[in-house]
Amino acid sequence: MNTNRILKLALSALLAVPALLAHGGVANAQQKHFRIHNDGGSRATFVSDATLETINGVTSAVTGDLRFDPANLSSASGTISIPVASIRTGVDLRDEHLRGADWLDAAHHANATFEITSVTGASTLTPNQEARLQLHGRFTIHGVTRNVVARARIKWIPLTAEMRGTPGITGDVLRGRARFTIQLSDFGINVPAVVRLKVSNDITVTVNLRAMAE
Repeated sequence: MNTNRILKLALSALLAVPALLAHGGVANAQQKHFRIHNDGGSRATFVSDATLETINGVTSAVTGDLRFDPANLSSASGTISIPVASIRTGVDLRDEHLRGADWLDAAHHANATFEITSVTGASTLTPNQEARLQLHGRFTIHGVTRNVVARARIKWIPLTAEMRGTPGITGDVLRGRARFTIQLSDFGINVPAVVRLKVSNDITVTVNLRAMAE
């Protein structure tokens, strides 16, 4: 191959770069932003399954932001937040204790948060098809942060004419369910001996979310 031919090929390659960038050659060009609104469409539960009692805590006061590229889920990021004072267990006195300084200490540590740092499992997301993956992140509660991995299922639902007629739906919807287990002692919360048979150190957290495209 002569020198002129090589120079022409190199020039063609350089000229192709802007076109590639304009058509999604960069992952961020396809990134989508979804917001979790505190509108009752999402729900978080916390289950303590001890020897003598099972306690279910629940809240629908879930908020957050999620960003991802459907063609590259490994780049996903986001944060999900829940006010601990909004958790209800069905017993008012127990809820009061839960918010108190000896337990979650809502006065000084108002929110429980999960920050997504990476994603494994499914690498892409196709509209209207469920993907199974693992959300790696940092969970913070009681002012303490630990690394956790949540098993998750998500589905991206593009906006349709029928969906436009549903109150509160203004764009594409992301539905998801994630679950992970923590130990209270890892977060500086010690279960008193007097209730150790009624409150488990192991707590299973499940989040069912609905996020709206921005």
